[in-house]
Amino acid sequence: MTKFITISPTHIPGKKPYAWGKFLKGNYVSIGWMDVDLTGWSIDKIISELKKRDYANESSAIDSFKKFMSLDIGDIVAVNNVNAGLFGIGKIKSDYKFSMHIHDTGAENKDEHYSHYKEVEWIVTEYKGRKEILKFGEKPWVPYGTTGYLELELPDYIKRLINIPVKEVDKENESFTPEYLNDLVQNINVLKKDANHQERAHESLVEDFLVQIGYKKHSDIKYRQSRIDLTIWDNNKPLLLLEVKRDWDLSWERNADALKQAYGYSYDKGIRYIILTNGDYYAIFDRLKGLSYEKNLIIEFQLTALIKDDIEFIDKLKKEYLTKPNISEIFKNLSEMFEDA
Repeated sequence: MTKFITISPTHIPGKKPYAWGKFLKGNYVSIGWMDVDLTGWSIDKIISELKKRDYANESSAIDSFKKFMSLDIGDIVAVNNVNAGLFGIGKIKSDYKFSMHIHDTGAENKDEHYSHYKEVEWIVTEYKGRKEILKFGEKPWVPYGTTGYLELELPDYIKRLINIPVKEVDKENESFTPEYLNDLVQNINVLKKDANHQERAHESLVEDFLVQIGYKKHSDIKYRQSRIDLTIWDNNKPLLLLEVKRDWDLSWERNADALKQAYGYSYDKGIRYIILTNGDYYAIFDRLKGLSYEKNLIIEFQLTALIKDDIEFIDKLKKEYLTKPNISEIFKNLSEMFEDA
């Protein structure tokens, strides 16, 4: 039976496209940690050696080696860009191999390059975004960590991408727009056809969305507080900051300057949650959830192309959720700061 897994090309924030290019050109996938040739080692011996080294992210290292070493020739691997999409998909073509620092992760320190690898024959090399890949109700891959789920059979979304027949799914379930968002989605599609619209129109779309999920104009939603486009307030406390842009092709990775600016505002005002949006695309960040933008990212979604997970998460943006944070969630976020990317 063909197994499947996702692998991140690097742990260095902002370097995933670069590191994927190295995977692609070298025809391999790779992981890091010990710069020791593990050829012939049992998984128990590998785990024992990892424990001797007292890594801060020991559990992540053990989990990654268990999965990586279990991949056989013919198994399928996809290289993920957190939860945003997949860089490529390939078939494992060799057993475990070792070459000191074979994989350039994009880190300035060469000691952070990876040495453990398996050769791959790439099947799909064109980047695919999450919305292109997943159909309504499908379980997505794990966005963070070196390796994702080790699947004992190929997920349907991978079968579609590598042209393996998949049982037909009711097309009504491929995407879904909740009834309360229908008018807003129609307005977004109309605005996209107006090449001469102003940036204020995007702010209006965002305000309409916030109203639809229960916030009140003027009291909860405020414009231009200091240099901030939009904020959500609970009485005298700002809960959430929204940085609104005109670009329909908005992406938090490509628009790092805008995100940096929003973070600066959030620090000044003590605001935990940040949203980068154009009124259709939303990228949501939690400043307590790690030490980088990538770690802080909770979810990205697009109102004109919602999937099941997106709809479930939108409920968490409602006022009652943000004003009553779950204490266990906060401590979980704090602990995740020390996990490997």
